[in-house]
Amino acid sequence: HGLFNEQSSFIAQGLFPKPPQLLQPDHGVTDDPVGEIYWKVKNGIRLTGMPGFVDHLSDTEIWQVSQLLVNADQLSPNVQQVIRTPTPAH
Repeated sequence: HGLFNEQSSFIAQGLFPKPPQLLQPDHGVTDDPVGEIYWKVKNGIRLTGMPGFVDHLSDTEIWQVSQLLVNADQLSPNVQQVIRTPTPAH
């Protein structure tokens, strides 16, 4: 989906349909019902670049990601800062 406030990666630029920018106002999936987001995260979207995460995330983690995305336009500035801060590589 790309990094915050940066150009899309070469991979994202080559995908069709274009992946939505997440966690940005007026973009992404905040207008989708949380159940639809859950289904997309769990199962992926066929014939697009969206993989399913059913084998990599627990059901609880998929719901947590879904709730984060549906409420992305309502996150406090502190939470936004934490999400946007890159974590060091180990």
